[in-house]
Amino acid sequence: MKIKTLLAFSCAAVLLAGCASPFQASRYGKLPGTEIKPVTTPAYQLAPQHWADVDKIREEAKRLSIEVGNGTMTKVQAAQYLDRYRIALVGHNPVDDNVYQVYLRSAVDSQAGKISAAQSKQLIQTALSVWHQSWPTMGANKPTNPAFTNFLMGVMGMPALQ
Repeated sequence: MKIKTLLAFSCAAVLLAGCASPFQASRYGKLPGTEIKPVTTPAYQLAPQHWADVDKIREEAKRLSIEVGNGTMTKVQAAQYLDRYRIALVGHNPVDDNVYQVYLRSAVDSQAGKISAAQSKQLIQTALSVWHQSWPTMGANKPTNPAFTNFLMGVMGMPALQ
């Protein structure tokens, strides 16, 4: 019985040795259907109006800072108004939405005297740094118009998301 089993396995091995495997190259070239075709994705681009939107947000922020300086508006009110402005201008995106939350929290805590202006700036810079580090790994999830974030990157002297 053992000899018959051994003989059967030997015959099977000899027969299978001549079969082509999709995992090995054929002696006649590539096997049909095994060509590797690179996947091409379009290169990331910011929205055409992105930098114009950044400029509009910057101008509105300047206007609001004058209002705060004149005492006609608080820092928190200005932050909330600037958020409504940016949403009307560019809409929601996860990067700007997150950065705005940090910006608002910073304004609230600063206005309440819980943190200094330097601490407020540091909180915002930290959030921007995190997004700057995450940006290259976001792939297709990158928003095309992170105008609010790039506005703050400019204010903080940091490189823009591109």
